[in-house]
Amino acid sequence: LPSSPQVMFGLLAAITASWAGLLLRARRTAGSVQYIHWLMLGLVGFKTLTLLSQACMYLVVQRYGSPHGWNWVYYIATFFRGMLFFSVVVLIGTGWSYMKPFIDENTRKVLVVVIPLQVFAEIAIVITGEESPSIRDWATWVNILHFVDILCCCAILFPIVWSIKHLREASETDGKAARALEKLRLFRQFYILVVVFIYFTRIVVFLLRANLADSLYAWVADAAYELAYLAFYVWVGVKFAPNTDNPYTKLRQEEIEMRA
Repeated sequence: LPSSPQVMFGLLAAITASWAGLLLRARRTAGSVQYIHWLMLGLVGFKTLTLLSQACMYLVVQRYGSPHGWNWVYYIATFFRGMLFFSVVVLIGTGWSYMKPFIDENTRKVLVVVIPLQVFAEIAIVITGEESPSIRDWATWVNILHFVDILCCCAILFPIVWSIKHLREASETDGKAARALEKLRLFRQFYILVVVFIYFTRIVVFLLRANLADSLYAWVADAAYELAYLAFYVWVGVKFAPNTDNPYTKLRQEEIEMRA
């Protein structure tokens, strides 16, 4: 197996198993595990499947000269991973399931329009990358798809900005200003993380691939890309873990206690 997908598969598989175990243990606490946590489990699960299918595809191509269907497994896993990744980012940014049980109209528009377009662009980039650069207009299509991907990634920042604005207003008018400020601080951290993640994976990695494509260090770009995703998953998992001390779940727990 190629070393990079193999190592990342092992790491993601361990993270998936750890997150699943955490959710099963946390279910004993009322209001601790929300729907968003299960979506996060599906996300890391499909990311793990993506890495496994990619490693198997490389192995089969190396031995038989053809992927024998593993490329389609990789495309399908990439599709669902992309849908879940950007859906989770948008839903976390709006506070869905752990702060409010509904999705507002603006967020729904982002989910319905922007995310499918972004996933289509991402998969098209993967397929185009496997084609020969000698194909007519190959470089033009790569640049266009990359530009669409960046625009869609920037569009998912708007729901996070709307949530930050709402929390800022709540911290000034709500009686629970301290809790609103605590959530506001974490939302700002999440916003900064998403901005840094988009900049690194869409611009820095793109430049690395362009400059290292014909060198012995071409693997560095792919390794940097996967490590960025790994760091993102770990940070979000730590910040949004289902526990009683998490400020994102306190609101839901208090609602359950009041109803009881």
